[in-house]
Amino acid sequence: NDTAQLNYLIPDVREAVIQSILHVARMFPIIRFDAAMTLAKKHYQRLWFPLPEEAGAIPSRAEHCMTRPEFDAVFPLEFWREVVDRIAAEVPDTLLLAEAFWLMEGYFVRTLGMHRVYNSAFMNMLKEEENQKYRQTIKNVLEFSPEILQRFVNFMNNPDEDTAEAQFGKDDKYFGVAVLMVTMPGLPMIGHGQVEGYTEKYGMEYRRAYYDESPDDALVQRHAREIFPLMRQRHLFSGATDFAFFDFVTPDGWVDENVFAYSNRAGDARAVIVYQNAAGHSDGRVQWSTARNVGSVEAVSLRQISIAEALDLRNDSNCYYIYRDSCTGLEYLEHAQRIHNEGIYLSLGPYKYRALLDWRPVFDVDLSWGRLHANLAGQGVPSIDDAYQELHLAPLLGPFGAFMNGPMLRSIHEHEGDLAQVEEFAPLLDTFLAALGERLELSIDTASLVASMQ
Repeated sequence: NDTAQLNYLIPDVREAVIQSILHVARMFPIIRFDAAMTLAKKHYQRLWFPLPEEAGAIPSRAEHCMTRPEFDAVFPLEFWREVVDRIAAEVPDTLLLAEAFWLMEGYFVRTLGMHRVYNSAFMNMLKEEENQKYRQTIKNVLEFSPEILQRFVNFMNNPDEDTAEAQFGKDDKYFGVAVLMVTMPGLPMIGHGQVEGYTEKYGMEYRRAYYDESPDDALVQRHAREIFPLMRQRHLFSGATDFAFFDFVTPDGWVDENVFAYSNRAGDARAVIVYQNAAGHSDGRVQWSTARNVGSVEAVSLRQISIAEALDLRNDSNCYYIYRDSCTGLEYLEHAQRIHNEGIYLSLGPYKYRALLDWRPVFDVDLSWGRLHANLAGQGVPSIDDAYQELHLAPLLGPFGAFMNGPMLRSIHEHEGDLAQVEEFAPLLDTFLAALGERLELSIDTASLVASMQ
């Protein structure tokens, strides 16, 4: 009762609304169309001029029924198709964003040409953990036209829904879904008060907030650690050209439908995102993508690729890749050929995610990277470069640590710095200096050195 009910069967009415849209477009670069699905021909007839054989969605409109030919004669074109075409011709730098539910998202993008469309399936299916259904939704889009993915607006709440905090909580599930939201192709939309953890539902009908709420500092800080750094790399995630969606295959050979795994690329930058939207624990590997249409809508050609091909990784026998998990900050080292042959093995706890970024190759010319890879055995470390240096310095660090430690320093202190009185000092120092001399190709006189230290 707060919205004018216009008869879109009248051409002058349709033109008047289009002129209003053009007027707004000349002043603003983005226009959002609320409840846009109600003006799709299918639903406009269902709501206002139902078919004679149908009861009608609104009882009071049953007496205004029209046959399909009668309706098409007075409403020949999809209204939104006219809007998109007129905007493209008259105000081409305008972004049109449609709120289109009732499973109309794909139609608004494919047929009506809308630039962006709300993807309500993202919020609803992930909230209810209908993971297989949402994975199938993504696979269906990829098999039809991957470009559609980058037109979706993914969100966890909006003015018509409960707050993100009410739907997803504030713990790992919230952050796992938030990671998907900011790393999937398309446009992430963060609702008012979402980052702050506000519990009051918002909307333009409210003139002011009724709850006296303060931001949840811990929630804001976790966003700053985990979500905002990923958002700063939207250039890596927003497109669908190099996006690949994967099955997470367990050691028993079955696909865990609770795990979302995908990769993307932009130039030399690469990313692999894996998230388990369930309370269990899962081990598995990411190796083969689901099918993707590499042809056109008219001539579909489906293809699956490996994770190594999706990331455009080298396959040299002496090549290793370093990558970083942005969630933990740890770095990992993996053999390029193993990724090509076996994929990437991961272990995921309840509602946990992995965001593998900053991929870079290193080449093993003296088997040292191979030794480090064997030593790490798949474990992450704060810095692979530091671990590599420690490996090279191991012949020195062992002997050095043997004499330069707490007990030795206490013994020197007890003997008031008289190194000659510390019986074990000279042999241990001699061992260290021998290792140092060998590494530096120098001859070191231990006795003279001890005398000078004395």
